[in-house]
Amino acid sequence: MISLRSILDPACVVVDLDLRSKEEIIKALVDLLSAGGDVTNRDGLLHDVMAREALAPTGLGMSCAIPHAHSASVLCTAVAAARLKFPVDFGAPDGTPATLVFLMVGPKDAAGMHLKLLSKFARFLHDDAFRDAVMTTADASSFAELIYTRDT
Repeated sequence: MISLRSILDPACVVVDLDLRSKEEIIKALVDLLSAGGDVTNRDGLLHDVMAREALAPTGLGMSCAIPHAHSASVLCTAVAAARLKFPVDFGAPDGTPATLVFLMVGPKDAAGMHLKLLSKFARFLHDDAFRDAVMTTADASSFAELIYTRDT
């Protein structure tokens, strides 16, 4: 299994993101990944993520969302993360808007890895203590370090 440290660069984490729509949030997270150099076509990636989002909501519940997509516009699996300043609706089954958003993208030929990572994120996001810790981290680096501690 790929390590969380290798797919989540602290430069792709933002805390207290002040955006109010899922489209703006997804665009900001795609931009973070694009700046990292593993995205070959920013607009193509944004299109693929928004097309996937249109198929079914990516809100998990418990104030978390994991928008995701396979795309020919990325070289490898990557994650960008945000703690939102204001909750935004991602269509969670429990009706709670998201304050923690993790954008996960990967190449089209990495479906197995993608599913394993989605499962891993879903497991640790169900942990109340973990979510509370992420909500109170001081900065993006601390946020990323909390994610790395879940690499089991």
